[in-house]
Amino acid sequence: MPRIYKLSRAGLKLLYKVRHHRGHGIHSPFVFNLITKVIEEKTRYHAYDDIKFALDKLPQGHFRLNKQNTLMFRLVNYFGVKHVLEIGSGYGVNTLCLTAPSSDIKCTCVEVSEQKVVLARKLYDIWTREINLQTDRVLPVLPDKQDCILLDLDNYNRLPADINRYLSDLSHEKTFIIVKGIRTNKGCQMLWKGILNMESRTVALDLFNIGILFFDKQLYKWNYQISF
Repeated sequence: MPRIYKLSRAGLKLLYKVRHHRGHGIHSPFVFNLITKVIEEKTRYHAYDDIKFALDKLPQGHFRLNKQNTLMFRLVNYFGVKHVLEIGSGYGVNTLCLTAPSSDIKCTCVEVSEQKVVLARKLYDIWTREINLQTDRVLPVLPDKQDCILLDLDNYNRLPADINRYLSDLSHEKTFIIVKGIRTNKGCQMLWKGILNMESRTVALDLFNIGILFFDKQLYKWNYQISF
């Protein structure tokens, strides 16, 4: 019997780095453009300086942008998003990235940690965007379909049993769902696998600890592991 070796976390990351780097081996024009123009985009946008300026105004002064934050900005900017739902918004740093592309973006945030909410409110007061922060553990009922739904499992992982139905009800054909922390622990991996099974989804991107789902019916249902 051949031995089956389980890759370490570092080894798995290395495997992702050599797969589909710069779009190699990708036959879908949609996914190829997404990799080359968004995921691997290195341009420094002026919005990053605006976000940093807001972060520096907080007395704590220890919040910094990371590559996951800036990826959220590029995704929202690329797809021209107008309505965003962020579940598990934490201290609010990522919210700034989701709303930075346009003052027309309406963002609903859900965060249940009182400590994080206190700092997030201070940050939102500095940031001139339409942000509705909700602190109830029950996920909000929204009147509009959402263009982007971000679920951060590191901040919010006690999801209702019918989370897939909830996400589907808020989605339209051009909606994309971002799930952060999909490999933080086994529980998060199970949550991600459940969301991955949404019936109407087509393309799924696995960026090791970030998953992105699309529902465009013009796209083939396929899973991609992307270097990030």
